[in-house]
Amino acid sequence: MNVTLIWFIAGLVLFLLELLTPGFVLACFGVGCLLACIPSFFGGGILLQTLFFAGGSLLSLFLLRPLLNKSKKSKSRPTGIEALTGRMGRVVRAIDGNKKEGRVAVDGDEWLAISSEPDTYIQKGARVEIVGHDSIILIVRPSEQ
Repeated sequence: MNVTLIWFIAGLVLFLLELLTPGFVLACFGVGCLLACIPSFFGGGILLQTLFFAGGSLLSLFLLRPLLNKSKKSKSRPTGIEALTGRMGRVVRAIDGNKKEGRVAVDGDEWLAISSEPDTYIQKGARVEIVGHDSIILIVRPSEQ
């Protein structure tokens, strides 16, 4: 079997295996295999092929992998309670300091809520901004609107 074909098949196999694993590591070695095809095709020795493989793999690990991981993370959107941060709600049961008795309605759902500032009383009907959460309890502050 031709050495160029072996490098090419190894690169394709690594790309296919990458689909089953997270992290874009195997794909970087796949890039190295495909780059090693170049000197192999033109009759370069095994040393030159190995240098192309190692250089291509290292370059893609340090240059390509961070870009792919960054774009992967930037597409994720907060869901569940994390998506409520920054939203507005209305107090349906008064919030008294840090007692976990207050409730806030957001988009028809009611959540337990505490004030972001201790010893703050927020009356029923007031608009609040959600500034965070502690487990499933919303942390809110009175809205300026």
